[in-house]
Amino acid sequence: MKWLHRISLSVAALCAAVSPGASAQTQPTYETSWIGNSFGFGDGKWVQLDVEAISVGSDGTVYTNAPWDESGSEVGAYKGGSKVAVAGNTHGWGNAGGDAVASNGTYLYAGMSIGNESNALVGSDYPPSNTTWYGITRRLVSNIATGAPFASGIGNSANVTKNSFLRENAVPTGTDASIRGLAASATELYVANTYANQIEVDDANTMRRLRSWAVPSPGRILIDTDGTLWIIQGLQGATGRSIVHYSTAGALIGSAVSLPSGTVPVDLAISPSGQLLVADGGASQQILLYNKTASGQTSLAGQLGTRNGIFHVTTGVPGDWRFNGITGIGFDASGNLYVAQNGFGPRAFGSVFDGEGTVLESYAWSSQALNWRLYGLTFVDGGSFDPAEPASVFSGSKHFSLDYRQTQPGQEWSYAGFTLDRFQYPDDPALHLPKGVRGEPMVRRVNGSLLLYTIDMYSHYLSIYRFNAAAEGQVAIPSGLFAENPIPGSWPSGQPSYGEWMWRDANGDGHVDASEIQANPSSGNAPEDGFWWVDSQGNIWLGMLGSGIRELPLQGFDAYGNPVYTYASAKTYAMPQPFSRVARIVYDASSDAMYVSGYTSAYPYDSSHWKAAGRLLVRYDNWSSGTPQARYTIMLPWNVTADPQQTPVGVAVAGNYIFVAELYTDRVDVYDVRNGQQVGYMKPGTSVGGTSGWVDVYLGISAVERSTGEYVVLVEDDARAKILMYRWTP
Repeated sequence: MKWLHRISLSVAALCAAVSPGASAQTQPTYETSWIGNSFGFGDGKWVQLDVEAISVGSDGTVYTNAPWDESGSEVGAYKGGSKVAVAGNTHGWGNAGGDAVASNGTYLYAGMSIGNESNALVGSDYPPSNTTWYGITRRLVSNIATGAPFASGIGNSANVTKNSFLRENAVPTGTDASIRGLAASATELYVANTYANQIEVDDANTMRRLRSWAVPSPGRILIDTDGTLWIIQGLQGATGRSIVHYSTAGALIGSAVSLPSGTVPVDLAISPSGQLLVADGGASQQILLYNKTASGQTSLAGQLGTRNGIFHVTTGVPGDWRFNGITGIGFDASGNLYVAQNGFGPRAFGSVFDGEGTVLESYAWSSQALNWRLYGLTFVDGGSFDPAEPASVFSGSKHFSLDYRQTQPGQEWSYAGFTLDRFQYPDDPALHLPKGVRGEPMVRRVNGSLLLYTIDMYSHYLSIYRFNAAAEGQVAIPSGLFAENPIPGSWPSGQPSYGEWMWRDANGDGHVDASEIQANPSSGNAPEDGFWWVDSQGNIWLGMLGSGIRELPLQGFDAYGNPVYTYASAKTYAMPQPFSRVARIVYDASSDAMYVSGYTSAYPYDSSHWKAAGRLLVRYDNWSSGTPQARYTIMLPWNVTADPQQTPVGVAVAGNYIFVAELYTDRVDVYDVRNGQQVGYMKPGTSVGGTSGWVDVYLGISAVERSTGEYVVLVEDDARAKILMYRWTP
């Protein structure tokens, strides 16, 4: 049965309640901190959001590469637990990073691509219409921000990397022809041209082609101490991956390395004792050790790291030698081992970004003791507080523990858990939904049960997770999913071809079965881009753009601990006056107050600002009574002629205050929840470099009032792989 609640209040009466607080421009006394990155950017450093490949210099400098880092650190350098350089000119103006990197003491070679920004960039530096170039940028090891030009080099004529790009593949835009392996000696550069199914050998100094030979879908290349090559092949195709041994002329040596069943080789290294190391991206999440014979044969001698890595008991708990998505391994001249991880493994073909955050570690080979570890754990990912413990914060796929006694910014947080188990739960919606990250979190405690609700960047889907700490440790078990429309592609099997639908894990196995999918029999497609919200009682709300607001009350829990919802129990609320379009909603069940932001006929929606939270915010009291009353209206910050533009994007309510994040300006506006008056605003402090990235998601802000009276506000930082944290005691 559906219920229709109407709100009757004249526009004139509502406008009379408009808060004049928007004129307040004061900054309260607060502290800026952050969660999820080893550096805050106050020192000019940040750990990039993804590492797809590493090359380790003899001095312990770790060079990294990835197709994308929001602030342009696709190619970076780390040493001794610190970040020491950013290559630059691998981001924007058609440039992107890549999936391979190598160094030889003189030059750094990194895979990258050059596009033309949808044919907007023209000239000799850019590919022709509808074409993308994939190749290698060569830089000086002495200064990786400076190109090392060569006679046949092209591109980047407007900056310091002029004529330092080697074009390997020119392909139709949308085709993934990325270089997936590089290795360099003092005289030769070995290139795994995966797209062309060949190994290419170039002069390391002139960059001219010396020779090549066919290898099926090659990937990582390792130069052994005797100059021969170990190559991972079969990255694409039905035969699977293998590791083969070649001479530098392309002749096979011995037979392929015998890999344990289920092994997915992702990178190679030679240990100080001469053993071949194979990083396994399969379920073992270990590094395999192989002895070698003079004839080129290998035999498995052991494993490094905890079996199943971070997914060993206690599942999801990070720690030494508990690997999670290895993307690169290597040694320096002193025998230190370096391991790069991104929580997923090397990027899938055709994707832009698969990573779940960077972990970069160094271990002493002799003692196996940890030397140092760096984190860059969050991207387009917010934080939400456990209502039972404000020192416990969840992002979409991470769990952080906070120690509020710490006085140095960035020192409050520690990494407590990785909650996404791709091996145990391959049907986790996070692995299938667009954008490839679990999304913005809402943590709720309902009848003692800990639940995690997440939405994607733009609120198309609402995913539900439950926890079973005794059996699953830190892992969030897929429990349910709401889709406003059918999900593009073939997953999941059994979804309707039209209309909204929900899934509940009725048999408790965490997998999506066709029999567990329920379509809405009456409403057809839900409004696209509606905004999901879950209240403290576990009731689900959907702000339906131009159609009002809908509630799906929690119907209890099934035998497996999954929250139960039905379309039959839905309640629909008409569009509250004076709104013509709902953008965000926050329902406070404890006070029966609904906070709605959006647009009116007087302040209409403009599709060019489709991410915005609207022009005004209204608090309605007695929402569930059937006759709610508008208590006040707040005119939200809005100046689209400013530079940067001033528009709101996210709303959070905690205690006596409303916090509104602005999209472009680094600013959080603070209002009194009792009367709507603005009490000030917060902006990033010096500890984070006085800046943040755009709040590029619909649910990019959350807040909590601690028992001490302190307010803690979390804001997604799109730029530098972290979550901003403001600490304020009124």
